[in-house]
This record gives sequence, C-alpha cells and structure tokens, in this order.
Amino acid sequence: MKTKLDINNWNRKEIFDFFKGFSEPFYGLTVDIDCTIAYDFCKKNNISFFLFYLHRSLIAVNKIENFKYRIIAGEVYVYDKVNASPTINRPNGTFGFSYMTFYNEFSKFEREAKLEIERVQATTTLIPA
Repeated sequence: MKTKLDINNWNRKEIFDFFKGFSEPFYGLTVDIDCTIAYDFCKKNNISFFLFYLHRSLIAVNKIENFKYRIIAGEVYVYDKVNASPTINRPNGTFGFSYMTFYNEFSKFEREAKLEIERVQATTTLIPA
C-alpha cells in the first residue's frame, strides 16, 4: 500500500524539484560493514547468510521513511513496506530476478524466500514473474 506525499508542503520540495529532471535522479553509496558476528551466527545455526543479511537490511530500510519513497508519474509516494528483488544464481551460470516479500519475522521471511529461490532456479528467463 502507498500514500501520496503532499509535495507542496514537503520540506524537501525544492530538492525534489531540482533533481527530478535529471536522467538519473538518485545516488548510491558503498560502505564497508564487518559482518563477522552475523556470519558466524549463521554458520553456527545453519542459516543462509544471504537471507539473514537481506532480512536485516530490509528491517533497516523499512524503519526509514525516506527509503520508502517512490516516484510514480511525477508524484512522490510513500510505501508502507519495501520488499526485495535480488538476483538469484542458477546452477547453469545464469541468473534471474526474484521478488521477496518482507516479513518482520525472520522465520517467515526465510521460508518464503527459499520458495522464491527454488522458483527462480527452476526457470530459464531473466524475469520469471
């Protein structure tokens, strides 16, 4: 579910108006994060590190409203929840895009994500939607 943001009363309106005309009106950043404790925890408990760190990342993303903004037809919307769409490797060296719904409970997220991984790995197209 999403809610339309009132751009005219938004404190970031001027910034939005400036950047919205750019061909790529976004930026990225890269940081080093020490995941040793999380990695060791996953190995000790037989948990997929990939799914564990993806879930923890989604927890963080969903706590920050600005990360839930999306521009649709020139309007800004705030989504209630952000999900994930990671690429999934296949045994034949190709990959496909997946769609993983975020659940607060890791056990539910893990269960559903594993099903999605199996589904994507059983297909041959890039976007197996």
